[in-house]
Amino acid sequence: MTKIDIDFIGNEIADLTTFFERTHNPAAAWRAYSLARQHSRVVPDSIQAEIDRFAACISAAAGKAVQAEVGAPPVQFRSEELGKAWRGLGGGNPIGSLQDEWRDYQIFWAVLSRVNSGMKVGAAQAAVAAQRGVGLGVESVDKIWKRLKRNG
Repeated sequence: MTKIDIDFIGNEIADLTTFFERTHNPAAAWRAYSLARQHSRVVPDSIQAEIDRFAACISAAAGKAVQAEVGAPPVQFRSEELGKAWRGLGGGNPIGSLQDEWRDYQIFWAVLSRVNSGMKVGAAQAAVAAQRGVGLGVESVDKIWKRLKRNG
């Protein structure tokens, strides 16, 4: 019997990197970066560039603080500025967007698994929609299926 060696960490880093490169979602970049560092993996170049971009934003504010004259008013770096620096090109709510997209992929793979096992697409979509916790109707599952099947 052949042993199948699945690299879950490497696969997640690769998936998150692809997702980041497509969406510019910084939550995906930070998750990929953290996994790579925790598991002594190579940080993908696009992920490192995003981490460096954010670090440069923080560094610029810190640079103003350490270069301020004695007695100068405190440098202000408000939460809005921090949020804007963190979100980068992704905008919006990066964590919520990552969660929604990851859910969609789970739904897509659940439908695909059923289709690959011999179910018709409509029946597979209905079965997934009926699963506890999915919380989406067949029409929404169909939209997810079509979008992700098309975007491959």
